[in-house]
Amino acid sequence: MVASGRVLVVEADGGSRGNPGPAGYGALVREGESVLAERAEYLGECSNNVAEYSGLIAGLRAAARIDPTAQVEVRMDSRLVVEQMSGRWKIKHADMRRLADEARAILPAGQVTYTWVPRAENGAADALANAVMDSRGTIATDHTDGAPPPGSAGPVDSSAVTGDPLPADSSAVTGDPLPADSSVVTGSLPASSDDDDDEEPPVPDVDTEAPSLADPDAITLVLVSPGWTPRDGEEDPELTDEGMELAGAAAAVVDTIGFTLWPHLARPSVLLASPLVRAQQTAELISEVADLGIPTVDDDFAAAAPGESRAEVAVRVERALARLDETCGGCTVVVAAHADVIAAVIGTVVEAPTEAWDVFRIAPGTISVVRRWSGRGEVHVMGCPAQLVGTEVG
Repeated sequence: MVASGRVLVVEADGGSRGNPGPAGYGALVREGESVLAERAEYLGECSNNVAEYSGLIAGLRAAARIDPTAQVEVRMDSRLVVEQMSGRWKIKHADMRRLADEARAILPAGQVTYTWVPRAENGAADALANAVMDSRGTIATDHTDGAPPPGSAGPVDSSAVTGDPLPADSSAVTGDPLPADSSVVTGSLPASSDDDDDEEPPVPDVDTEAPSLADPDAITLVLVSPGWTPRDGEEDPELTDEGMELAGAAAAVVDTIGFTLWPHLARPSVLLASPLVRAQQTAELISEVADLGIPTVDDDFAAAAPGESRAEVAVRVERALARLDETCGGCTVVVAAHADVIAAVIGTVVEAPTEAWDVFRIAPGTISVVRRWSGRGEVHVMGCPAQLVGTEVG
């Protein structure tokens, strides 16, 4: 087959309201400024990761239908999907491997490249995904002569939007054949065949009758320090590429806590972040990999402000910990925060005086684990480099 020389851009997104929860995807194919196809579908109850991959599959299928010889650039705001499909991150979970393999089978590998874009630059696909999550319907529109970007040319052709379930032959709606595994359409996933999921968790190598582990209301805090940022003096910088790699490694660690790593701890169920950008980027990646839902920004875990004393930092950190004591008993809480705040949390938990916090050295891209119970605290891990555990994610 002779290549046409065309370049198509696939923009794809997926989301779930709750993770898992009611979910949908949106995808569109562009050529230059023209939109050639739009696809979106309500998936029912599934995870955010399944929705993201489903959007990718729908977008690639639409592009292949337009021109199976074209070069295709996929643009997504899911760092997880972009890194996995680019081959830079391994895929640990069997369900995600299956979806990734399905996406790879649509077009030859040499014809497809993947680009991560900020969420703000993926608004058209996000709007399609939210539209079908609202309507619980389907959008399948082809523009034979091209169309302006969504939002500038009036409503989508109503004949392609429905709140009714797909017919048995979905090609009547989308023009694309149903996948052999219909779980991509419904959002359901088959039982995992991953060896990690089939094995019994290893026997804990700690005394599970110890006070901190025997108390059902004890809280585990997994403290993740963001990775590198540019050294250009910017007030609230984003992570560098190396910093994102560290965040990905940290996310992989979080995803194994309570199972293959530290099996005596509860699985993470709460995700918090400092209000600064690099901490929120770290938390968002942890959310994608570990399926923890949208992170909650907590101002009490913010980095120390200019002129703020350690005593003042201690007051707000203790306030945040007291809230968690009241609402998260028995939970494992992940907090993406800065080195000084992590040192403050450790110091507060072990009741170290503020002038002694300097002895807690927290490097970028590291993980610390502390426990609080019955007015006491202990340190399980401090400053563990995330790369030591590995970078198999998702």
